[in-house]
Amino acid sequence: MPLSPLPPPSPAELFWQKYKFYLLLTLLSLTWLSYLGQVDQEWTRWLRENRSDLFGEWMGRTLFEGSLPGGSDPAILFVLASFLLYFRAWKSNATERLQEWRPFLGYIITTTLAGGLGYVHCLKWIIGRARPNLVWDKQWPFSEWYEFGPHYIAEGIYRGSFPSGHTAVVLVPMLLSLIWLTDFKYRKPKLAIFWAIGCILLAVGMAVARSMTAHHWISDSLGIFGPVALIAYWLYFDFLKVPQQRAYFRRNKKLPEMPRLWELKLCGWGFLVILGLICWFWGLRSVQLQSVPYLLGLAPAGAVLMTWGFLRIQRLYSGLFDWLHH
Repeated sequence: MPLSPLPPPSPAELFWQKYKFYLLLTLLSLTWLSYLGQVDQEWTRWLRENRSDLFGEWMGRTLFEGSLPGGSDPAILFVLASFLLYFRAWKSNATERLQEWRPFLGYIITTTLAGGLGYVHCLKWIIGRARPNLVWDKQWPFSEWYEFGPHYIAEGIYRGSFPSGHTAVVLVPMLLSLIWLTDFKYRKPKLAIFWAIGCILLAVGMAVARSMTAHHWISDSLGIFGPVALIAYWLYFDFLKVPQQRAYFRRNKKLPEMPRLWELKLCGWGFLVILGLICWFWGLRSVQLQSVPYLLGLAPAGAVLMTWGFLRIQRLYSGLFDWLHH
């Protein structure tokens, strides 16, 4: 007796199969952030009281701010080298090896701009959380990572505590681990694991150092691991489709025809969306801060910027991967 065919999966089953990793990682990230919120002040104060001034100063400084070398310099140099190689890979006389690495380089740059800069500074501007030194030394109000803090408008991007930009930057080199774990040619699982462990330890060290110097609450640093991983995974597999680009190269010995510097162009329009989001939140916060009610006009302006940016991204993105269906 022939077996009856299995019923097709329901929409809910299809949704779970496609997005279960994102849903589970989001739940795990929120649970971890919720726990950090309960111990935020206690852990940060303990690190401040038991600090190593030398370690805290070294991890926080960088050559690129006119100081001596510091803990974040290797990651910054890694990003700068990726940018230089990315532009070189688009040259007509680029070597085959460099062209082969172009999807990886575009991924590193996009993740750096979208996660390390866009995500971090967007939240700094919107949330405006006060740093520990201002709360303890100048009696500024303490706020949780999910609450609006006292910083507003121009202050937020530089003074906002959540999330930690230093910690996000030192996580960027860990993107190589995803490449070494998944790529058919450059797959090196042992190296990927050791590299990831090293990057995580460096990021934890940065989190500890930033709390020792009272520049960040511990949740500002340790709490961003999950969101950064979400952004990196989504960009690699779903948005930039790096594995598909690499498979095309393996079959055809060349990359598919795509607009020049298309990853950077997407990031440019993405920043317009982020700017619109920031303006929209500023406008809504002006209702709460009655001293600046005229800034309510920023809300519709922000909505226009977001809409325009999304439409430009959609226009550029549509058709980018038509070659997948040929």
